[in-house]
Formats: sequence, structure tokens, C-alpha cells
Amino acid sequence: MSNRTRWLVLLLSTAMLAACGTVQRTEAVGPNDPAALAAVRTAYVRAGEQKSYRAHMTMTDASGKVTHGTIEFAAPSSAHVVMQMDGKPEPIEHILVNGTLYIKADKQWVRSPIATDTLLEQMRKDPRTLDDFMRTLSGAQTVGADPVDGKPATAYRYYQAGSIAGGMGSTKGWVKLWVGGNGLPLKLESDSETKVLFVGSHGTSTIFYSDYNAPIRISAPPV
Repeated sequence: MSNRTRWLVLLLSTAMLAACGTVQRTEAVGPNDPAALAAVRTAYVRAGEQKSYRAHMTMTDASGKVTHGTIEFAAPSSAHVVMQMDGKPEPIEHILVNGTLYIKADKQWVRSPIATDTLLEQMRKDPRTLDDFMRTLSGAQTVGADPVDGKPATAYRYYQAGSIAGGMGSTKGWVKLWVGGNGLPLKLESDSETKVLFVGSHGTSTIFYSDYNAPIRISAPPV
């Protein structure tokens, strides 16, 4: 599976999660350390309270192909994603504004028929969405102090495995999350498998978070 397809699979999976509202845990690797689980939850709650952020990521698929990407987020529900895949001359862009997804490929913007409503706002603000996600975690533990780019941070590790819509979508794998002294995520690494319908993908991802509450504006592109 191409990295572009993997990105779309992840996006669809997120949209389905928000739409369905109920997630079933499919695997458990061991008990959670309550303190670690609470710290992970608090970090995601704190992140959801921020008005904006930027993220830089690197994703490697099962074949070894690498995609580099950036994300800009602006509350309540806007995002701009740029992906540059190995061997591709032009990046691929996604813009999500007011529940509408726009995709740029071959130098043209296309409005997606996928109705996302206020997807990002629901993910950020609806406690039921976060609670559903937290129920899919197991084996949460505190790794310990581990700075990120010279900034003090504490690392946590957990296994996340859940399915949605009766198994139409699923994800499973290990995640390592670095939380800064201000309680906000600074870095995330994952080694996971994601599936939507009959399309599956395995890969690793590293994401660095920065610029919380920076002045970021995201507008719909000309279509």
C-alpha cells in the first residue's frame, strides 16, 4: 500500500471513529499503570484545549517508502496537511475547513465527497470520544525522563487496539508518547496496523508537536 493510501486510510478511520462514537477494544497486552494512563489522558485533554499547533512527521510503510509531512491545526476544526513522498515530484495536500475536506493532487484542488461535519472539533471537545479511545489502551507504563530537542519530557508507552463499526475499521500497535513539563505532547512514535473495510496498512510514524497557540489561519482553497 502506498503512503498516500495509508494517509487516506488513517483519515477515514478517524472520520469513522467520530461518526460511530463507540470503539471496542480488540486486544490487551497487560494491565495499565494508573498513573501512566492518567498522564496520557491528561496530555490529550491539554492538547485538545489548545487553539492551534504545528506538527512535523515522518512515516515509513511496510515496503520502506518514507513520507515526510507537516500539519497545521487551528481551532475549532481546521487543518492543513502536506505530504511529500519518496520518489514523487509534487507534495500532496489536504485541507479540512468547517467539516469539508479538500485534496490537492496533480496541482489541482478537489472537494472530497466525504462528509466530515465538524470532525476535529468533536475529537477535541467531546469527552465521550476521548473516553472511547482510552478504553482501547492497555499495558500503559511510564518509561521515564527523556528530553525532546533539549526540552524536559517524560515518556510513556501503551498499546492501542480497537475496532469501530462492527470491525469495519481497526487499528492496533504500540505507541510511545513524550509529554513536556507543561503537560502537552511533544513527540509521538507509533508502530501500528490500520484497516478500513478490506484495506490494511502497517507502518511506523514519528510526530513532533510544536507552536501550541501560535497564530495560524487556514482557509478553504479555490476549487
